[in-house]
Amino acid sequence: MPLPQKNNQIISLDEASKLTSKYRAESKTDAIKGGLFWKEYLQKLLDQPGCVAMRYYYAVDNDGKNTIVLTGVNSNGDDITEGVLLELAPWCPPWCPSNKDLIS
Repeated sequence: MPLPQKNNQIISLDEASKLTSKYRAESKTDAIKGGLFWKEYLQKLLDQPGCVAMRYYYAVDNDGKNTIVLTGVNSNGDDITEGVLLELAPWCPPWCPSNKDLIS
């Protein structure tokens, strides 16, 4: 399927905070709030030949916990599966930021 029309995906801190707050209000109290991907690995994913975007998939790890898998996307809208794929993000909690704008 072709890629959708590109839109501005940048939002304000206020908008982001409202979205994450709504998620937390609708989730279990021990729910994962977020995760972290290191720049060097994101860069490897994005620097793959033909990569124009990144897609994420909800997944479940070997311990039965929710996780996210990242893949590059080419200009045809297809996943780049013969290259770098990412997972294993350190989760929040316990690896949460000290500035709590998006998690409290």
